[in-house]
Amino acid sequence: MRCHEVRNLFGPYLDSELDAKTSYEIEQHLEMCPDCARVFETERKFDERIFAALRRGEKTPELWERLESRIAAPKVWDSVRRLNPLAIAGMATTVAAIIGLLAFWPWPKTHSLDLALAVEPDHRAYLEGKIASEFTGGLPDALARKLDERLDARAFAKLPSTSAFRSQGARLCHLSGVPVAWILGHYRDVAVSLIVLKRSELEHFPQIKRRLDSGEPIVCTHTGQFQFAARFVGNHVVCAVAKTSKSALEDLVKSVRDSG
Repeated sequence: MRCHEVRNLFGPYLDSELDAKTSYEIEQHLEMCPDCARVFETERKFDERIFAALRRGEKTPELWERLESRIAAPKVWDSVRRLNPLAIAGMATTVAAIIGLLAFWPWPKTHSLDLALAVEPDHRAYLEGKIASEFTGGLPDALARKLDERLDARAFAKLPSTSAFRSQGARLCHLSGVPVAWILGHYRDVAVSLIVLKRSELEHFPQIKRRLDSGEPIVCTHTGQFQFAARFVGNHVVCAVAKTSKSALEDLVKSVRDSG
């Protein structure tokens, strides 16, 4: 795959819209081409900044009312009327140029899914050594007594069957108030977090719920520098996040079996 072909696919790649073969070819190219890797990193960081700004809040009617109340409209228009026609024409040209530039700016089309965004901070904390497992082996009785209808003991048993995965233990966590089984481990020598929650709790994450309910066998997305994948396994949702390829993470979640 040539450089111009790879760069034309950066947007769909970041949005996880490509098939596994094309994604793998892009990843291989980025490993071998420093120039494309720099361009990709720049686009990825720009995507993150845009989405971070959007996540900080939305413009509500109340916000607009407060802003409008602070604007002295008569004073603004008095200032405009005092401008000469040439100045007004110059301002109009500048505004038109800015609008034209924004129209052709390569804005990212989609962003990480809600559940992926909720998972990312804790996975990053795991990589930084700020989160560790609470137990290894079987679920301790003391922890089992904390569970209720929102999360059952079977969630902690949803482990990949592939020998390439090595568990380092698990812990009970909460994502946006939702209790989840958090399984820490390594897959093909890459640190990975497995998150298991009850299927009924997906109402708290409507974006990924909509896609899984539509029949997608595995939902994938990028979240920051990580890849995210999720699928239904019986009455649970199994998610994985790691700094690896989309195809590798798909294979990992596919290996999780329904143990009842």
